[in-house]
This record gives sequence, C-alpha cells and structure tokens, in this order.
Amino acid sequence: MGVGIDLTDVKQWPKMFWGFLVCLFLAWLVLQYDNYVIGDLHRGYREASKVLKDVKDGKPIKTYEEYVTEKKESYKKAMEKYEAGLEKKKPSKPFILKQNDYDYIIQNKDMPGKFSFGERMNQFQLTYVAVLLLGGMLIRNTIGVPKFLQPGTVAARPFIKPGIIILGAYYMWSDVLRVGMIGLVLVLLFVMGAAIAISIWGKRAKADDGLMGLMSAGVGVCGVSAAVAVAPVVNAKPRDFFYAIGTILLFGTLALFTFPYIGKLLGMPQPVYGAWVGTAILNTAQLVAAATWYGHEALLTANVVNIVRIGFIPIIVLWCIYYYVVRPARQAGESGASVNTIQVIKEKFPIFILGFFIMVTLNEMKLFSPDVKDLLGRDIVKIFMAIGFAGVGLNIAFDDLRKAGGIAFVIGIVAATVKAVLAALFVMALGPGPFTIKQ
Repeated sequence: MGVGIDLTDVKQWPKMFWGFLVCLFLAWLVLQYDNYVIGDLHRGYREASKVLKDVKDGKPIKTYEEYVTEKKESYKKAMEKYEAGLEKKKPSKPFILKQNDYDYIIQNKDMPGKFSFGERMNQFQLTYVAVLLLGGMLIRNTIGVPKFLQPGTVAARPFIKPGIIILGAYYMWSDVLRVGMIGLVLVLLFVMGAAIAISIWGKRAKADDGLMGLMSAGVGVCGVSAAVAVAPVVNAKPRDFFYAIGTILLFGTLALFTFPYIGKLLGMPQPVYGAWVGTAILNTAQLVAAATWYGHEALLTANVVNIVRIGFIPIIVLWCIYYYVVRPARQAGESGASVNTIQVIKEKFPIFILGFFIMVTLNEMKLFSPDVKDLLGRDIVKIFMAIGFAGVGLNIAFDDLRKAGGIAFVIGIVAATVKAVLAALFVMALGPGPFTIKQ
C-alpha cells in the first residue's frame, strides 16, 4: 500500500484527485476495448460464422439488403410474440454485419480477421479485468507511478465494493431451492472444504495470512468477488491480489478449454456436467463459458450451483475472521487480555456484503425489470469494477511479488485441482436426477 489514505477525510481528496483521474481514464479506455473486442467483435464472430456456414453449405446467397431485411423482420416477429405474452424473455436486438464484412465473407468464403482476433481475446478471457490488472502492473513496473499519483490509485481500489453490491441484482434466493438440498450439500462440501484446507495448509507452510485468506476465498468460493470480500478482513496487499486472481484466472482458463472434453470423455450428462463446473471452475465468466460450450441444460444447472456458491461469501468471510483474526488473537492473549469475538466481527465484517444481499432480496421481490438489470449489470457494475481494478493493477510491484514466494500459487492450484477431481466423482455418482432443471 505505502500511502496513508482515508476516503472519509475530505482534506485528503485534493491529493487523491490526479491519481484517481488516471485510474478513471484507464478504466474508460479499457472499457472501450472490452465493449468493442470482447463485445462487438465477439457478437460479430458468431453472426459471421452463421453466414459463412450458409455460404460453405452452398445455400442461396442473399444480397446485403435481403440479409438486413431478414434480420429485422425476424426481430420484429419475436418482439410481437413477446409483447403478446407468448414469450417470457424479451428478444435481444440482432447483430447485423456491416456491408463490407458481409461482402468479404461472400466473396472470400472466409472469416474477417478482426472477428477471429476478437474471438481469440474472448477465448483467452482477456476481458477488461485482466487487461487492467496486467496493464497496471506493466506501467507500475516499467515507467513507474509518480508519488503524487499514488494516493489516488490507492483511493480507486475500494470502488470494487459498490460494484459487488449492484451485482446482487442478478441473483434470486429462490434459485437455491431449484436444485434441492443436494446442491447445498455439494457446495458446502467442496467450497468450504477447499477454503478450510487452503487456510490450514497455508498456516503450516507459513505463507502470508493476507495472501492465503484471498486464496482460500477465491479458490473455494467464487473467484474475484469472494477474494475482494475477504481482502479487508485479512489486510490483503496489492501483491496478494496478483497471486490470488492470477491463480483463479489461470486455473479457470485451463478448465475452460479442457473441462468440456473431459466431460464428453467421461460421458457426463449435461446436468451432471453443469453441477461439476458450477462447483469446480472458480471464475463466473469462465464457468458460464465452459457450461455454454457443453449445452443449454448444462448452463442452467451451472448457473444455479454458482448462485448457491455465491451465497457462501459471508460464510467464508466469517471463517476468515475466525481463522485469521480471532484465533490468532486468542492464542496471543492466552497469558493476558481476552478477545471480544462479537466486537471483532463487527469491526471486520465488510458492510458492503450486506448491501449485496439486500440487492438479491430486492431482485427476489421482482423490483428490477430486465432493462434495469441490464443497465446495472452491463454498464454500472463494469464502471465501478474497472476503476477499482485500475487502482489494484497500478499498486502491484514485482519487488513485492518476489518477497511473497511461490508456495501460495502451488497451494491454490493443487487445492483447485483436488476439488475439481473430487467434485467430478461426487456428481457422477449421484447422476443427473438431482441436478436437472425443469424448464
């Protein structure tokens, strides 16, 4: 950290201004990349793939005008069904290729290079989170961050918290019941089991408490969100985010490209596979991608298991309070002062987690329309998260990483792998029945 910052002290705001402005600019710049490369080019790739398939299959070639008219008419009919109450889900606006891209596909029978590039970036999960973290690290460790900017970069990091609160608008308590008690048992065994195992192993290996707290939460529960929730409890440093999030993203990326093939090799039905990836893959975006790759039923089950897992965020926070704060304090106080556990919990429990669950409850009450949820989840959450991760990246120094040691990375990868193997055996033994979502 290195810079004393108190966001509640108005007198400190002027010295935070320029550094925060840098984080705001970086966030805006990378979000433009994310919207275009991960968003527009990814949608363009899917649409171009459909057109290219028709061309290669020898279907009659439409003129560009005919292609555009067909897309608009199809959307119009879907909207009419939705407005008449025949469809529950509002149709998304179609992605229509630009004429030069459409003509390129027709003439060359090939995919435009920009769409292939966007798809590669999407496959490797080079979203705004990864770019901001890696880009911030590159700046910090090459040209450096001037001292007058450092207070603002530190002040930007807490902006992740309101993003997590708003994210609650996407979840419903009722979804937990859709997979029954067996889903809760699955998550309890492998989520809390992994978190506790990592904490104990980390202590015995004498790894840094802040780093292992983030690792236990991220590898055990749900990746970045859980790591952020636990960070203030264990007094995590910027370098701890690098190891924890790096481990989460690395394992998730490997899982994304291998789990679908492993599932097919083992003959997993879609609901079973969905339960497996919902438990084993650490990052929500990678989890959804791996499930979608396998099939629609797999995605439905994976989403529900993931929601159950997210519900364990406050439990993992309480575990970290006990293991990294209360327990050491009691051990140190055996010959002297006693520890007020309730007071410690009040001081260390991140209040923004309560805001997250308030948003979940409001969503359960159906107070958020689909359009409102899209605005919250696609735009506002990204803005807060991007500002926060710009600050995190700019505060990661390689000198700190060298001091951390590699044991935490080994512990995280081994624990995630063991969890994945055991979870696979468990869900395959139960079969598809408990995990099938009725549509």
